[in-house]
Amino acid sequence: MFGRSSKVNELEARVEELGERVQLLERERDLLQKRLLKEKERGSRAKKDLQNVEVSLKEARQYIVTLENELEKFKEVKKEKITFKDTLTLTDQRSLELLHKIGSIKSEKRDLLTIYLMPGESVADLERSGEIPPLESNIEYLMAKLESDTGLLLFHDTNRIFLNTLIVVPPFPLDASGWVLADAFNTEPIEESIHKDRVFCIILSHADETFIGVSDRNDFLDYTVIKSSVKEKHTKGGWSQKRFSRLREEDIKNHVKKVADAISEIIDKWGDSIDFLLVGGDYNLIKEPLLSLGKIPIVVRGIDARVGKEKEDLEDIRVKALSLRWYVLG
Repeated sequence: MFGRSSKVNELEARVEELGERVQLLERERDLLQKRLLKEKERGSRAKKDLQNVEVSLKEARQYIVTLENELEKFKEVKKEKITFKDTLTLTDQRSLELLHKIGSIKSEKRDLLTIYLMPGESVADLERSGEIPPLESNIEYLMAKLESDTGLLLFHDTNRIFLNTLIVVPPFPLDASGWVLADAFNTEPIEESIHKDRVFCIILSHADETFIGVSDRNDFLDYTVIKSSVKEKHTKGGWSQKRFSRLREEDIKNHVKKVADAISEIIDKWGDSIDFLLVGGDYNLIKEPLLSLGKIPIVVRGIDARVGKEKEDLEDIRVKALSLRWYVLG
């Protein structure tokens, strides 16, 4: 009996020990399950947060695109409203007077910026352009907007205390580009250009009347006026309009032929002396015969002068051909 009882006791002790072990494992299991549940909940929350963030990010990106589109539209509208405060056409003598005044301005801070740009060049093309004080966007926009066969000048007070910014279109192409920031504006190159004695041919072309004249800085050396009978534009429709248009085109072709012959005679006589052809009026009308000349530089300019042989007409043409265009920015 005693042997059996001992065996039973041993088994019961073992069972109790295993029971305690089971309880310990169950507690560990419960702890692990709780921990796993928390991790799942945390992961679920993280996943949900990530989804929310992605949705917000997508909305933000779409909003940015919308704002950028609106900004571009605003810029275009703003550019349409950007314009010059004033525009002036001054004779070469009046321009020299104004340049003298501009050149007399002094600044102790050396903040007066002068820029010379040859035709087809921009501020970015200048040497050491990165050192140029930043120009306001409206100045760069308006400079780029101006189309000039002769280049541009800029006089700009970088501190903008009281001076207006001036952009100038010279009558003849500039010889060099450059910039300087100093205690005074550099007006010497443009003054020398105005004073330079050149021989140039002025052509004011129109469908029925064209002026061709060779001049120096002081007076005309030679000139001629070509007149042709050209039918007025016909406004009525139908076959009569088509026939009339054909007749008008023939008249214009005949006039252009007469002009081309006259230009050839002038060039044969004065070609070695002529530095530039200054063309006003309808340039496209005589573009082809002019380009065939080849060697003489062509400068297309807006010369608002009446064609005529009277002395005052001739002087008006010459003065306006030599004038400078001034643009004032506030």
